[in-house]
Amino acid sequence: MSKSSKRGKITRRAFIISGSIVGGGLALGLGGIAYSNHKKRLFSGLGFEDAQALNPFIFITSNNKVKLAVARAEMGQGVHHSMAMLAGEELDINPELIEVIHPQVEGPYANINLATEYKRNSSSDGFHLMQKIAYVLPYIATGGSTSVRDGYDHYRIIGAQVREMLKAAAAKKWNTDKDNLLAENGFIIHPDGEKLTYGELAQAASEIEPIDKPVLKSKDEFKWLGKDSKRIDLRSKVNGQAQFGIDVRVPGMKFGAIKHVPIKGARLERIVNASEISNMPGVSKVIQLDNGGVVVADNTWRAKNAANQLKLELEDTEFEKTSSNDLHTEMTGKLEDDMQVVAEKKGKVDTVFKANNKHVEATYEVPYLAHATMEPMNCTMLVEEGKVKVWVGQQAPFLVLNAVSKITGVSKKNIEIYITYLGGGFGRRAEMDWIQETAQVAKEMKGIPVQLVWTREEDMQNDTYRPPAIAKMRALLDEDNNEVTAWEHHNVMQSALRSSIRRNFPIMTPPPSKDVNSSEGAINLPYDFKSSKIGFSLIENPIPVGFWRSVGHSINGFFTESFIDELAHSANADPYEFRRTLLVKSPRHLHVLNKAAELSNWRTPVHEHSAKGIALHESFGSIVAQVIEIGVDGNMVLLDKVTCVIDCGKTVNPNNIEAQMQSGIVYGLTAACLGEITFTNGKIDQANFPTYDILRLKHMPEIVTHIVESDETPGGVGEPGTPPIAAALCNALYAATGQRIRKLPLRLSGFSFS
Repeated sequence: MSKSSKRGKITRRAFIISGSIVGGGLALGLGGIAYSNHKKRLFSGLGFEDAQALNPFIFITSNNKVKLAVARAEMGQGVHHSMAMLAGEELDINPELIEVIHPQVEGPYANINLATEYKRNSSSDGFHLMQKIAYVLPYIATGGSTSVRDGYDHYRIIGAQVREMLKAAAAKKWNTDKDNLLAENGFIIHPDGEKLTYGELAQAASEIEPIDKPVLKSKDEFKWLGKDSKRIDLRSKVNGQAQFGIDVRVPGMKFGAIKHVPIKGARLERIVNASEISNMPGVSKVIQLDNGGVVVADNTWRAKNAANQLKLELEDTEFEKTSSNDLHTEMTGKLEDDMQVVAEKKGKVDTVFKANNKHVEATYEVPYLAHATMEPMNCTMLVEEGKVKVWVGQQAPFLVLNAVSKITGVSKKNIEIYITYLGGGFGRRAEMDWIQETAQVAKEMKGIPVQLVWTREEDMQNDTYRPPAIAKMRALLDEDNNEVTAWEHHNVMQSALRSSIRRNFPIMTPPPSKDVNSSEGAINLPYDFKSSKIGFSLIENPIPVGFWRSVGHSINGFFTESFIDELAHSANADPYEFRRTLLVKSPRHLHVLNKAAELSNWRTPVHEHSAKGIALHESFGSIVAQVIEIGVDGNMVLLDKVTCVIDCGKTVNPNNIEAQMQSGIVYGLTAACLGEITFTNGKIDQANFPTYDILRLKHMPEIVTHIVESDETPGGVGEPGTPPIAAALCNALYAATGQRIRKLPLRLSGFSFS
């Protein structure tokens, strides 16, 4: 990729809300980012009190410390450091010197990319409206691998604006033209060598109107962007100073533990032994909720042990008669019906199938999956008269604000939310269930801060699971086996999107026809099919489902890339070469695929009892190809090596991209090999890691990651590493054993892992 010689430009998307009124203030043509200094009432600056605000994002102390507002949850994906790199590059200060703070839930920090993602192909008017809604809500959330996509231009712009404001303040002090001055690593430098720190200039700079369209650095001027950089959160996580939600300690706090109703969809009628539990040592109160009983005590251990002894009397237990086999029967039955929603159709696919019955057909199946975050759900809350404080690791603070206000009756303007580090999110921490429970408990304990912590068992059995899905696939090849003349994909599944929104924002629940997550990864494939029909049918039951790392892509990536592999073998073609013939109209995807084949030595024969499998998938604006090499001895599988190639457009921190590819692959391999949630008589069967196992370090393959150099719009990296790996693994198993795995996890087919 050649280096660009042009100065950076602000994208059309960044200007699309230009001039619109947001929360009573005028946005200065930067999608709400560049609020002028006199509009401070649009943001509180809470948490930045010792620093001068130059805009809602950059604060500088008198002793030259730069603080950056990043309203995106840091759950290990490196978003805090990425935003520091983007702003620091243009501000010209080493990102490692920037302190990142999660601000309050306020308009300037809305995640526009996430809020408007499903409007991407709509008219500009619709997009414009959704942006305004996002600022008004305000839509503060982390998910969909959108943080860098949303922040790439924005954080560079605000950094460049502040740089020019500081130069202007220095120019005024020195009575010179600001274009004569240089900004360099925290100093404004005069041609004669005199220096002023950013901190010395911050007050004066804050009074200067920001430039609407600051000149951004060209790529060849970058000092940090696109280069490996040590993350700013690593030191505190290694030395134990980093604060996760479960680490929060507030003077005088109490600790709560919950025992949920075991049957899905049931309600708690009464706690039979509430009085007995109340008299246990250290117990302050027993609180009955609709979905369980909470014990508040003077430490978590006492609260947990007391909660375990609660005797719950239930009502609404109809689901008690239902088990996983019943669900499977319902889903397979619907598979034979017409699609409820046709998400994509090209050509006359039904006519093509009727004219030729020599098609290839297969049915695939994936189970419920838990998120299994390292840190179980927890929240700390203090409810006082007319105000609330919340400390929590959460992906959707705007929903926290809504939920807490509704339950406590306290106005949103009097609620402070402090977002900590998250010990794993994967979509689970965008839910409100444990927040709502904490709010109810804290309301009962007014004036006393309470930390509610779920045990691992409660966490595992009361998750918002990735939905199960069954897919019926069929396709027809031409006479030369070079073209796919017809492709049909029918999913039956629960809807993660509708289930989650119904719980958390019911007024916005979309109809099935607008359920984008159930078909993502199945539609808009890069392959050149002559005709196709892709859709889904939905089922409903009381088991809550929600967003799980890569959402629908994690399901449909397995289905589509496994079936493409089946078509290749049906055509007696090499799986890599077969994909190449279908990618003639998708050169970017073809390049990624070719690179993966090259780096994995695809054409080099493997050792006896070894095999390779390949898969390609696009998600969240990034294209990923993976080749896995395995060894097989009977039913024992060695996960030897994964070669991963990603084209995620413009890069911020290659180190972080590599780490996220490794993380996504490990997460996907664990699910493919071992992951399964089942239920019997309305109760979840798995309760902890002994029954919901994960791959250990000893099972891990070597992972080699290659990042394609690209000037394309930045794509996500937190999730795209997960979707292809299950298919690549099953394709390798077929190459090694001749056994085609269509149902996950692999352990159900007798495989174990060495």
